[in-house]
Amino acid sequence: MSISLLANAKINPTLRVLGRRGDGFHEVVTTMLALDLGDVVSASTSNVEGVEVSMCGALASPDIPTDATNLAVRGALLGREAAGSESGLSLSVVKNIPSRAGLGGGSADAAAAARAVVVELGAEDACLDGRLGALGSDCAFFQGARRTGAALALGRGEQVLPLDGPRGWWVALLTPEVECSTPAVYGALDAGLASPASGWRVEAEAQARELFGLPALEARAALANDLEPAARAAAPGLLPWFALLESESAAHFRLAGSGSSFFGLFEDEASAQESLERLEARAGAQGLGTRLACVARPAGSALTTVTGVERG
Repeated sequence: MSISLLANAKINPTLRVLGRRGDGFHEVVTTMLALDLGDVVSASTSNVEGVEVSMCGALASPDIPTDATNLAVRGALLGREAAGSESGLSLSVVKNIPSRAGLGGGSADAAAAARAVVVELGAEDACLDGRLGALGSDCAFFQGARRTGAALALGRGEQVLPLDGPRGWWVALLTPEVECSTPAVYGALDAGLASPASGWRVEAEAQARELFGLPALEARAALANDLEPAARAAAPGLLPWFALLESESAAHFRLAGSGSSFFGLFEDEASAQESLERLEARAGAQGLGTRLACVARPAGSALTTVTGVERG
């Protein structure tokens, strides 16, 4: 027996960085949205000791480890601990999300592995509540917002307030061959970021609800990412992509998380696909390669069970 879950890609429609905390992390206020694009993570009990993992799929890449440092393996071990079991586990991950791309692929894999293991072992997935933030800030989102697929995240990202997601958005995703290191991008942030005024949490929640209630074209003006200047500095390979988007009247595309992916909001699939095709063609003419170009929708949930999928 095995269970397979969709480990959703995510975008951050808004990402504000408030400053560096005493523990070395940055305080953030960010909206997060799960997409219907995702890796497929399958888990089953096994006779092995610990956890074994296999990787396959079009976007499996050499930089993704398959040892104990792999986030999916760490998620599986956390799920096993939460379920109070010592069973051996076998994982397979079909990679449809590029790595080092700001789409949360590793974090989603960890959350999906943890939940798949808990369900496979017959435990309630509520036993994971409050635990996944230990694996990474984005991991908590996928568990905390699993019923809505949208949230406001605070703290270092581990405090998750689920929200109703948007209706009518189509998301164009474009991932360059450039890769971005999240620590390097955060390391390139300017020092001395301003502290927020009192009452900012209530205001942030109201703004997040308002954003997710807007039509796609109106929501474009509200998109924001404080990491973009740092990403430009940490990954100069992104500079021609920013210039391309500007020149092609696609400056409304924002960087996803710490990069390297870009996303744009559209009101219908045809417009999103047309924009992607035009940008890919112009990028190719300039010698700029892509790892991913696709149109996705808000998922409306996260970490859902899937059937009839390829398994590694």
